[in-house]
Amino acid sequence: MPDEEQFANGDSAGDGEVVYPGGFDDFFRAEYRELVKALMVMEGASLADADDCAAHAMEKVLERWDLPVSDPGRVRHPKAYAMKTARHRLNSERRRRQSVALDEDGSTLPADSSALTTVEDRQFVAGILACLPPAQRQVMHLITEGYTVAEIAEVLNKKTNNVRQIVHLGKKRLRPLWGPPPIGSPEEEEER
Repeated sequence: MPDEEQFANGDSAGDGEVVYPGGFDDFFRAEYRELVKALMVMEGASLADADDCAAHAMEKVLERWDLPVSDPGRVRHPKAYAMKTARHRLNSERRRRQSVALDEDGSTLPADSSALTTVEDRQFVAGILACLPPAQRQVMHLITEGYTVAEIAEVLNKKTNNVRQIVHLGKKRLRPLWGPPPIGSPEEEEER
C-alpha cells in the first residue's frame, strides 16, 4: 500500500480504500458528528440514541483500524462501516426497548440560538427528504452527507448501480421542489 502520508484526509488509496493520514484520530474528528447527524435524519434517532450508537460504531472501527491489509476483517471504507454498525446498533436498541416497553423521550433542544438554527435546518432538510420513499430518502441523505456511491452501497447492502439508479430517481422526484435545473446542466439536457 502506498505511504499514507501522501493522501489528504479521507482520500482514496487507489484501490477503493479510504485513508486518513492521522489515523483513527483524524477519522473520528471528521466523521463522528456527521454520523450522529445522519442517524438523527435518516433513522429519526434522538440525539442521545444517535450519540450512543455512533460511539459504539467508532469503538468497533477502532478495533479493526490497525489490522493488516491482508486481513479480511480490515475496514476498507471506515465511514460506511461506521454508519452500518451504528444503524445496526440503533435498530437492535429499538427492538430491545419495544420488548421492555420503556418510556423514554430522549429529545432535547440545544439552548443556544445558533444550535437551534442548525436543528431547524436539519428539520427542514428532513422534511424535504420525507416526501421520498424510504430507500430514496436514505440514499439522498447519505449523498448530502458526502458519502460516495460505493460507501452508500456498502451501508445499505445494495449494488452500486442500484444506488446510482436510486439517486437518479430521487433527484427526479425532488427536482420540482427547486424548479428547473440550471441551463447547460446534465439534468437540463436530459429533460429535453
